[in-house]
Amino acid sequence: MNVMKFTGKAVALCFAAGIAAAALSACGDKKAEEPAQSGTENQPQVQTQAMDMQDLDMKPATEAEILEVLAFLPDPVATVYGEPIARKEIVDELVSQEVPLEIYKQIGEERLRQAMSKQIEDMVKDKIMLKKAEKAGFKPSAEFVTKEMKEEFAELPKEEQEEIEEALKERGLSIEEHMKLTSENPEIQKKAALSKFVHTEFLDKAKKNVSDEDVKKLYDENIEGFKKPEGVTVAHILIQLDEEKEAADAEAADKEAKAKIDAIYDELLKDPASFDKLAQEKSDCPSGKRDNGKLPAFDKEGMLLDGGGAMDQTFATAAFGIEKAGQITKPVKTKFGYHIIKLIEKTPEEVTPIEKVKDKLTEYLAAEKAQADLNKMLDDEIAKNAKINDFAPAKEAPAESK
Repeated sequence: MNVMKFTGKAVALCFAAGIAAAALSACGDKKAEEPAQSGTENQPQVQTQAMDMQDLDMKPATEAEILEVLAFLPDPVATVYGEPIARKEIVDELVSQEVPLEIYKQIGEERLRQAMSKQIEDMVKDKIMLKKAEKAGFKPSAEFVTKEMKEEFAELPKEEQEEIEEALKERGLSIEEHMKLTSENPEIQKKAALSKFVHTEFLDKAKKNVSDEDVKKLYDENIEGFKKPEGVTVAHILIQLDEEKEAADAEAADKEAKAKIDAIYDELLKDPASFDKLAQEKSDCPSGKRDNGKLPAFDKEGMLLDGGGAMDQTFATAAFGIEKAGQITKPVKTKFGYHIIKLIEKTPEEVTPIEKVKDKLTEYLAAEKAQADLNKMLDDEIAKNAKINDFAPAKEAPAESK
């Protein structure tokens, strides 16, 4: 259980993300790949963007250095409801990001201007949202966050409550102490208030305006996405090749694994009911001890029906070749080793009925409408009650000497 996830129902507004994104783009991305899990389940590789400042061996830019780089910014940068947004607010935020001065230089003034323009717009929207939230009765405070957290905690299943309490206990905190510490964070106070405001004033109201006809139309337009292909649920016994022996003599390692799986297959022919016992005792796949070798359901291409990965195609083809529940295959070789596969169940292609997805479709349509209504409110308020000041002209490049 991730305790940090439990900090009240806070919706984070975009703020000061422009520099980080521009820095990554300017310096190039380093991609870290998450290896696929072993066994028959191949998880999709995940790529993430990262930039290691230690590799660059640079110190974060100081306040004075950032002020010099952002000399084009006016002060104040904007005014909302008659209250100025000082340039120092942006500088303080950028100082906290600890981006090296060299990165600002690599980005260049034009891209910095674009990033600052977006950041100032986000700050203006942030101020408007906070003003509207307070007017609606959702004022940021420790008491407000504590109340929201208590309500959220009470709605969790008992098991999750216990997991959170146990995780906090390992950190030397009680749930009450965690709530108190969290509620004292000004940023969380603000985000909790804004989240409540958005839900109450936009999302909840939008849900009331989503009709059954709207849901049916969305369902019909996306019917292909609600089709569930033919699938199978199987169990297997896996014998992997010994890696050390394979490195020394691949043929010998393969022969040894094949002999083991053949012996298990012979036992199953004599006593088919022993499959579960043999899976627990002899399978090299964790599913053997965990669930008698049972694997998640998948389609003919090997894709898991509930998402999240895929089976080896050779394995999937062999599984779909079994005709009756309870029957097993002869040993099948894949890149993971040798398998004996037992069919548990075949499910026909079906279309998820609208009743099962109605709530999710309603939430989707409500979120779309709420976002549109929120954007309109912000645009109207910016037009009436905000002014974003123009930047200083860009510096001209020095003329080339003739």
